Amino acid sequence: MKNRANADRLLFFALGLAVASAVYANTLIAWQLTGHTVIQTKNSKGAGITSYLLSQKTIPIVAVNSVTDEGVVGKLMVKTIPGSGNVLIETNPFLEPDTQYSVDTAVRVARKIAGAKEGERDFILTFNVSSRLIGGPSAGAAIATAAVAAIENRDIRNDVAMTGTIDSDGRIGMVGGILEKAKAASEAGYRIFLIPKGQSKITYYEKRVEKEPFGFGFYLYNTYYVPRTVDITQEVRDKWGLKLIEVSDINEVLNIALE
Repeated sequence: MKNRANADRLLFFALGLAVASAVYANTLIAWQLTGHTVIQTKNSKGAGITSYLLSQKTIPIVAVNSVTDEGVVGKLMVKTIPGSGNVLIETNPFLEPDTQYSVDTAVRVARKIAGAKEGERDFILTFNVSSRLIGGPSAGAAIATAAVAAIENRDIRNDVAMTGTIDSDGRIGMVGGILEKAKAASEAGYRIFLIPKGQSKITYYEKRVEKEPFGFGFYLYNTYYVPRTVDITQEVRDKWGLKLIEVSDINEVLNIALE
C-alpha cells in the first residue's frame, strides 16, 4: 500500500509538471529592465516570441469646472498592457461622450506616431479631475502625449501642462477658457502652458457709453461694445510666471513635453 501511495504521488507530480509546463509556454514572462516592465509571450511550441513594453505615464489635465467656471488641474494616467487594441476608460467624475471620442482619436494618433500596431496592446486611461463633469475634447493633446510616452516609455516633463483638441491628422485645435486654465496651471506649479495656435490673442468687448444732448437739458446715453484683441502672453508671464507656447500639431507638443 505504501508503494502504491508513493506511485500515485509520483503520477500526480508528473501530471502537474506537464500541465505547468503547458501553461508556462503560454504565460507572460515579466522582469524589470531599466525601470520598466517588459513582457514576452510565446505560443505552445515556444515560437513566435513577442515582446511588449508595459508602462504607466501620468500627465496633467487642465479643465474648467462646470459649476464655478474656474480652472482646475487633474491627472490622467495611461497604462499599456498586452491586448487586442482596446481603449478602456476609468473616470472620476463622469466623462462626456465627446471626450470619449477625443480619447479614441488621441490614442489612434499616438499609435501612428509611435509605430504601434493596432491590436498588440490595450490602453487603460484613468481620469481624476476635481470637477463634477469632464466635458469637451480639450484634453486631446494631453491624452495623445501621454499615450506616446507610454508606448515609447519616455518621461513627461513635470513643468509642462497643456490644453487643446486633437484631430485624426494630429492637428491641435482651439479650446475655451484659456485664461482660466492658464491661471490654474500656474497655481498648480507648472511653468509652461501649451495652447493651440492663435489662442494667445484674446478678443473681448469693451463697453462704451456716449452722451448725446436730447434737448431741454436732457441727454441720451448710448451704450455699445467695441471688440478688442490683446496678446495675453506677457500679461500671463508677468502676473503668474507662466510661459505660454502656441502649438499647431502633436509633433510640436511632443518636442516640448517629452524628455
